[in-house]
Amino acid sequence: MIFSTHLKVLGVSLAASILVLGACAPLPTDGSAGSALPASSAVPVAVAKPQLPTRRSAQVDSTGAPAPQRIEVGGPSGYRTEVSITPPKQVCDLDAFADGVQYGYAYTWNRLEMEQAREGGKTAGAPQPQFDPSAIRLQDEQYKIVWNGAQRVNACASDGYLIGRIVGTHRAYTDLKGGAS
Repeated sequence: MIFSTHLKVLGVSLAASILVLGACAPLPTDGSAGSALPASSAVPVAVAKPQLPTRRSAQVDSTGAPAPQRIEVGGPSGYRTEVSITPPKQVCDLDAFADGVQYGYAYTWNRLEMEQAREGGKTAGAPQPQFDPSAIRLQDEQYKIVWNGAQRVNACASDGYLIGRIVGTHRAYTDLKGGAS
C-alpha cells in the first residue's frame, strides 16, 4: 500500500512538472506559430487585463542564492503550521509561489491523512491533525495563463503558482512521512 502511495505522489509530481515545464517553453520566433492557422480564420486574441499591484520577487542572500521563505499554511480554524521553503531560482513572484505552496501542502496533507485513516490508521501514535477544508483555496483561475498575442502577460505569477503547488505537495508528503521519502 505504501508503494502505491509513493507511486501516486510521484505520478502527480511528474505530471505537474511536465505542465510547468511546458508552460515555460518559448514560442517560435520565426512566426510559424501564427502561420499554423489559416489566414481566413478569425481567432480572437485575449486582451491582457491589468495586473494586480507589484508582487514580491525572490529575495537572494549574499551568494546570489534564493533566501528561505516562511509560509503559513492553514486557516483560522483547524490545523495551522509554518513551513520554511527556499523557492527555486526560477520563481519571480513570491506571493504566487506562497499561494501555490499553501494549496499544495494543505490539500496533500489532508488527502494523505484520509488515505491513512481508510487503511486502518497504520500510523504509530495519535492521528495527525487536519487543515480546515474551507481554508484550502484553489486559485487556478487567478493564476491562469493570459496571452497577449505571442506574449504571456502573467508568466511570473502563473509559473510561480504552479511551482509552489508542486513544492508544497512534495513538502507535505515528506513532512507527514517524517522526512523519509
